[in-house]
Amino acid sequence: MANEFVMRDGRTIIKTVIIDKYESTVTDNCWNLFLQECETVIGFDTEWSYLPTGKDDKMETRIVLLRFCSRTSCLIVKLTDDHRVLEKLGSFLCNKDIVFAGVHIQKDLDKLQKQYGFEVRNFMDLNQLAAVREKYKFRLSLCGVRELASNVLYSYGSRPDFMPVRFSTGIQVENAAADPGDAYDAYRTAKFFYQIDA
Repeated sequence: MANEFVMRDGRTIIKTVIIDKYESTVTDNCWNLFLQECETVIGFDTEWSYLPTGKDDKMETRIVLLRFCSRTSCLIVKLTDDHRVLEKLGSFLCNKDIVFAGVHIQKDLDKLQKQYGFEVRNFMDLNQLAAVREKYKFRLSLCGVRELASNVLYSYGSRPDFMPVRFSTGIQVENAAADPGDAYDAYRTAKFFYQIDA
C-alpha cells in the first residue's frame, strides 16, 4: 500500500512506495509506475551513510537510499544486496527515455557506479543548469535542493509555499528517510526548466 504525503506547496499529494526487499508484484509494479505516467523527467535524491567496508575495520561513505519522484508518485529504494532489486534498479536507471534530475547528481552517479556498477544514461544537474541561467551563478551552484528550488521558482514568479511536509496517512517510518520532499523539489525544478525552454 502506498503512503501519501502532502508536499511543501500544501496542495500536491504524493503516493510513496518504499522498497526494502524484493516482492515480485510490488517491485515490478513500482518500476513501471513512472513509465505508466508517461513521465520523462524524474526527481532524484540519495541518502549517504558512513559504513564499515567489512575489510580491516575500515569505513567508507555509501549510498543507502534512493528517492525517485514525479508529479504524483515517489519510489524510495533502500539499497541492499538483493540482486533482484538491484537488477530492476539497474534497468530503470539506464532507461533512455527518462532524465533523472538532481542537485550535485554527478557525485551520486559516480558513487552508484563504483558501488553497484550502475550506469545512468540521461541526467540533469540542476545546480549547473541554474547557475548558467541565473545571475547569481556561483551561489546557485552550491545550493541544496530546497534552497535551489526556492530560488529558481521564486525568481520566475512561481513562489513556493514554505510549510513542512505532513503525513496524511498513518505511515510507519523509522525516520525521515521516507520523506519524498527533496526528490519532489528536484522534479519541480527540472520540470520548470523544461517549460521555460519549450
